[in-house]
Amino acid sequence: MATQSSRPLHIVLFPFFSHGHLLPMADLARLFSIHGVKCTILTTPGNVTFIETTIQQTNEYLKSKNEPGLMPISISLIPFPSAEVGVPDGIENVSASGSPEIQQKFLQGFFLLEKPFEQKLKEINPDAFVSDTFYAWSASVSARTSIPRLVFNGMGLLAHCAIDVVCEILESLPDDVDKFVIPGLPHQFEMYRSQHLFTLKNKQILSVIRRNSEMDARSYGEIVNSFLELEVDYAVHWRDVVGRKAWLVGPVALCNEKQIEKSSRGGANTSIGTKELLHWLDSKRAGTVVYICFGSVAILNISKEQTMKIAIALEESDQDFIWVVKSPNETCYADWLDEFEKRMRKERKCLIIRGWAPQVVILDHPAVGGFLTQCGWNSTLEAITAGVPMITWPMSADQFYNEKLIVDVLQVGAAVGAKVGGPYFENQELIEAETIKNVIERVVGEGMEGEAMRKRAKVLKEKAKAAVQEGGSSYSDLKSLIDELKARRL
Repeated sequence: MATQSSRPLHIVLFPFFSHGHLLPMADLARLFSIHGVKCTILTTPGNVTFIETTIQQTNEYLKSKNEPGLMPISISLIPFPSAEVGVPDGIENVSASGSPEIQQKFLQGFFLLEKPFEQKLKEINPDAFVSDTFYAWSASVSARTSIPRLVFNGMGLLAHCAIDVVCEILESLPDDVDKFVIPGLPHQFEMYRSQHLFTLKNKQILSVIRRNSEMDARSYGEIVNSFLELEVDYAVHWRDVVGRKAWLVGPVALCNEKQIEKSSRGGANTSIGTKELLHWLDSKRAGTVVYICFGSVAILNISKEQTMKIAIALEESDQDFIWVVKSPNETCYADWLDEFEKRMRKERKCLIIRGWAPQVVILDHPAVGGFLTQCGWNSTLEAITAGVPMITWPMSADQFYNEKLIVDVLQVGAAVGAKVGGPYFENQELIEAETIKNVIERVVGEGMEGEAMRKRAKVLKEKAKAAVQEGGSSYSDLKSLIDELKARRL
């Protein structure tokens, strides 16, 4: 019989059901597996499609290594309680949940996963599990089963340090206060009340954030998709002020080194093939293309009027661009967009991608000189690891904090000035075309400001790559975590 010390460490990973959480968790499983950890990803049938290609490629890579102790990643399924919460069958991902009413019901389904998750955990009997912060109830499962819970939050450390403080401020913020400063952080950041309107109007969100944080604090520790050199002040703050254990193991997407791994990441179809995409990019001068993408959720909630303002800005800036828009069946203004695309493509100025885009492939190409982004953490990291400066347009959640890191701390981006937060476009202000155009030109243009951003971005790119190499900060943190979990079994 294998002893505790001889059998492989076994970890279950349970990601939140959205692209932005599923993909980095699959990358995390790949990293664990390369280090000899047995990994099982727990998800619903409808979410397998987003990670199965990454898992298959990882397993093929592990097999090709032909090293003893490397085991394939497995997927274990848990049903989503669609009937119980009243959502149509097949809606198992945030990006597919549609209207606010369906989204609310969909989110209620997560609270019904506690019992089936606990049952699965008892069947698999791992040494530890990695749970998304949204599954706060899994801390109670950990206590009942004595299986340590590691939290995967999906945010960077600056946002993680700031969010609890801001929640306290929002609970007592007078109605007539427009701006406030986040106290107690390594940098002084001014925030607008309007950036938190959605949270202020939905007090339940504050209690959910508080509950998640309390449960996370009771867990064994937190795994953060960041790297020490990117957020060193906040790593120190987290350790010395917040006082919770964390391992910085990112950027996890860098484990996908081959072109096929990058282009197929996400497992979804795109309206333009990678070959055509690269051929178009190859025809452009270095640093001249603007890439525009607002993420898998925010992209669904941008109004026709705002989309037209973006189009005017792009045309007037005279920059080549790649723009990711809604898929055809979600676009209520397809005719207008088709006409714009025909005009731009006739001048070879653009590619418009409908639906999913191979973002890492695009950002890695030397022709790309700027990224207009909603500042989701995955997109932020992918731009940093590609050395691409950003045009920041946050819309909700941690995105306004990420903008502070990009613009104020790292100085690798410029803001369009978004000051209203909310997941739906009726909550958001209209950013004028002239404003968008001016910021694009500041970042991608030939001026000294843009040049300085590009130089700083290239330095961060090299630091990110060094962090995940053997001996780097993220490599060492991952190894330290694995060793600690192994030692705990003895």
